[in-house]
Amino acid sequence: MKDNRKVMNASQLDDRMAHDLGGFLDHLLYHGIDVSISQTELPKRPYEERADAILLLLSAAGKGLLNIHAMRRASEQFNHEDYLQLSYYDRWLRAMVALCIEERVFSKEEWLIKRKQVERRSEAIRHGESD
Repeated sequence: MKDNRKVMNASQLDDRMAHDLGGFLDHLLYHGIDVSISQTELPKRPYEERADAILLLLSAAGKGLLNIHAMRRASEQFNHEDYLQLSYYDRWLRAMVALCIEERVFSKEEWLIKRKQVERRSEAIRHGESD
């Protein structure tokens, strides 16, 4: 029996949005990427709970800065590599940041400065240093 499925070439992948995974399974399998789905329920990490809370605050009915349509649009802008490597909540966080910058809640520069501060603080905590 002949296998008529085609593996997509790079230009075909580039023409599609990252979330459009229809037919992408064959491409992943062809390149030896593990596509198994774990059936194990994992506990949420603390930052995932915070991401959920932040989304609720930003999308509060009547006064929210964003809605599900804006979140979908923002999360569909990722490139294929980022979309596949980021976790569900990491994609949420990136989309929320993009929308907050778009809505001028804070600037990209402000975001980068704050992110760097948080990364330095996190690194210091890992090394047992305190403020």
